[in-house]
Amino acid sequence: MTRKLISVSTFILLALIQSAVPLSMIARREVTLKTGRQFKFRTAPVDPYDAFRGRYVALQMEQASVKVAHNQAFARGQRVFVTLKQDEDGFTSLGNLTRHRPKEDPYLKVRVARVSGNDVRLSLPFDRYYMNEEDAPAAEAAYREHSRREEGDAHVSVRIRRGFAVLEELYIEGVPIEQYLVTQSD
Repeated sequence: MTRKLISVSTFILLALIQSAVPLSMIARREVTLKTGRQFKFRTAPVDPYDAFRGRYVALQMEQASVKVAHNQAFARGQRVFVTLKQDEDGFTSLGNLTRHRPKEDPYLKVRVARVSGNDVRLSLPFDRYYMNEEDAPAAEAAYREHSRREEGDAHVSVRIRRGFAVLEELYIEGVPIEQYLVTQSD
């Protein structure tokens, strides 16, 4: 009986541990969406032949590079932190790049995508907007059209908390993409 009790207890403990990992990942995203500070990022055009894969719209941000001093060396794939600044219109731009977590918010935890001289391109953690698969093709077409215009009236809203980012919404002409698609189908 004791051996069976140990086996059952071990199984229950392992099941709880395995459940805790995905639950903590979900909780982190939800807490960030509820309590994270909101930032708006301007988007940029993407390759139209590779813009839509599956059930998401592939996004590219207008600014994904940071200039650094010549004496600062960064390597591809390196985890770094970038500070964030907001302009008078409420849009966000990337600030200083550092290897160590900044003491003050706002900042974003990112990876270095490539380095070219003193220009460091970053891999931002919000490059896909997932949505209903029936609406996704129309959303991709609208995003592609509105990210190429002179006024570039597509942007995303991102919630950031302690360097962790969660993409909240994709906007076209200042309207959430789902609402925009409804108005276009009328």
